[in-house]
Amino acid sequence: MAKPRLVIPLSLQFSVRYVVRTGLLDQIREVADPVICLAWNDPALESELRSLGAEVHSLTAARRGHSYLRWRSYINVWHTKRMASPSAAIWERRADTKRTPTQRLRRRVRQKMLETWFALPKGVDRLLKREEKLFWEDTNASKVLRESEALRADAVLSLTPFLPAEETLLRALATKKVPMCTSILSFDNISTRGWIPVEFDRYLVWNRYNAAELARTYARATSDRVEVVGAPQFDFYWDPSYIWGEAEWRREMRLPEQGPVILFGGGFYSCAPHEPQFLLQLDEAVQRKELPEDTVILFRNHPVDPIERWRPVLSRTKHTVHDDPSTNIKVLGASNIKRYDIEKLASCLCHSKVHVNVASTMTIDGSMFDRPQVGPAYDDTPNGLSDRTSQELYLQEHYLPIANSGGLEIVRSRQELIRAVRDGLEHPERLAEGRRRLVREICTFDDGKATDRVARGVRLFLDQSVAAERFAGSAVQI
Repeated sequence: MAKPRLVIPLSLQFSVRYVVRTGLLDQIREVADPVICLAWNDPALESELRSLGAEVHSLTAARRGHSYLRWRSYINVWHTKRMASPSAAIWERRADTKRTPTQRLRRRVRQKMLETWFALPKGVDRLLKREEKLFWEDTNASKVLRESEALRADAVLSLTPFLPAEETLLRALATKKVPMCTSILSFDNISTRGWIPVEFDRYLVWNRYNAAELARTYARATSDRVEVVGAPQFDFYWDPSYIWGEAEWRREMRLPEQGPVILFGGGFYSCAPHEPQFLLQLDEAVQRKELPEDTVILFRNHPVDPIERWRPVLSRTKHTVHDDPSTNIKVLGASNIKRYDIEKLASCLCHSKVHVNVASTMTIDGSMFDRPQVGPAYDDTPNGLSDRTSQELYLQEHYLPIANSGGLEIVRSRQELIRAVRDGLEHPERLAEGRRRLVREICTFDDGKATDRVARGVRLFLDQSVAAERFAGSAVQI
């Protein structure tokens, strides 16, 4: 009896890590025939996917017209109000730093008018119907629907249903009543990524906070459809084979043979535009001997963050080594994450003595290696434009459990930053229990077996959602 054809869109490089490098694809292949839809042209990756037993298709880019985008913006206002996240006001204040007073006033008036409309009888129904109509008339959804015939989909596994191309394919397949499962890629995606119009038969998430966010926002996300599975992309950290020896790591990263290393993980530019100042302050602290004079700062920019904003600061540093994970990538976010890349990241996390980042997921990565975590929350540039929003980054809904764990030292001035890093170098055991609590709160499990739980969740989804009589006896026990 044939196995079900499971369509899996890969829209980001992080999806490659999640599906392929964790071994999830191997486990899925035991119960289904994987049909990969890849969002970018990558012949080498396509060849590898085929060698792993997957059928490969292109994921058509989304095309959205002006009318649709306008109505989708109205949907976003409604969704934000419905979600009632404490992050919403924080995002508004952050966006306001780039708006004129007139723009702010116009936006507030527009939002109030929309909220009044939503409150009218059937106001939301009319909004959703209009969006649905324009989705088929003012986008390339009809084209994607026609192309989806070639997939012959029996079921879908989606990691990033909030991305336009992936959403368009999912909505096209939903018209065919194709069963759908989502394994949400990251812990912040539910509260920060906007409206997900697709209703799933099964939801797999990192933690209880994600389950609660789904439950209060999406009627279909009932407790019997939602499962907490942890974070597969962290399973690598529990495998010693992914960690280079320190001497090898230093050679590979072009670091001195001796001396403590501070890992500075850069974030995405929209979160903290002033973030490069922290890298410069740390470098100057080494120069001034406020930190041990043999200290080296290892700077890793975010893989999808434009490096241009860092260049002026990097040109002034004297004690910083730059590792760019986006080297040779033509389109940010579209690359093949390989085992080497994972080994390099894991080794940097393991061998660096202190980690610094601005409200980043990297705090979780670093806590899994029990390294001191320092989070700058200030802006002491001349205009101080981002000072308040820098502090509020740690108060976003998805980040609050991290901020409250006791495992992250949040600092609010240059002096506090240097002191916290120095304390981390001298007393790495400080806040260790908080770091363990942080991992448990965000990842739920600390056993390196999240991939297995996702695989079991997918198998259960297929057993429950795909016609039993067609595939009876075909599933192999995972």
